[in-house]
Amino acid sequence: MRNMLRKALSVLLMIATMFSISVQPVMAAPSTAETVNNGLEMIEQNFTDTTIYAKYYLTIDGESLLYTEYGEIVNNTFVLNSTSVKVDENKEPILSTQMTERYVEPIVSVATNDVGFRSSCEYKPHTETFSFKADKWTLGLITQAIVTVTGLAAGTAGVIAGALIDSVASGLISTIPDSVYFDGERCVSRSTGKIYYRYRGNFYNDSSKSVLLAENVSWSRRWGH
Repeated sequence: MRNMLRKALSVLLMIATMFSISVQPVMAAPSTAETVNNGLEMIEQNFTDTTIYAKYYLTIDGESLLYTEYGEIVNNTFVLNSTSVKVDENKEPILSTQMTERYVEPIVSVATNDVGFRSSCEYKPHTETFSFKADKWTLGLITQAIVTVTGLAAGTAGVIAGALIDSVASGLISTIPDSVYFDGERCVSRSTGKIYYRYRGNFYNDSSKSVLLAENVSWSRRWGH
């Protein structure tokens, strides 16, 4: 009887030991930023100096959505209407998920038509980092963020925004940055209460210039009222 009891206790001890070894606490995976799974799959697109219109598919964190966005520069603000709807594996819209949002942001650096520039304005080599913040990785919101800090034409900012999204999707950069880098030339002209700038050059993802976002860009902007 004692031998049987010892054997039973021995088996129970072995099972408990195996359980304690095999069962380990599972740590939650660290949260990560949104992942762009594929680039923009454009359906319709129309960019001008003052407006952008785009209808496209975009997959983020494995979830595919159809976006329809229209943005317009109005009285030194950028007004964006963005509609999104989830789609199934056949790209059929799931209408219960449709959502429309409106965003209005002031343009800090006002675009100008060159009035106020002196004819003697001299271009000099210039680099500049333009910092921005986009709440979501949509073409419209990134465009809006870029326009508001640079004074670029809406269509040019839209090209840069699309290049950023596609660069993340293709692995050229790891995430949508919070700034873009300009490398080129700039001339500066001053008048009463105002400073005028002219730029010509290229935009990159950052100072490493590893990804060219837009080339031969020229525009003018103004500080002051």
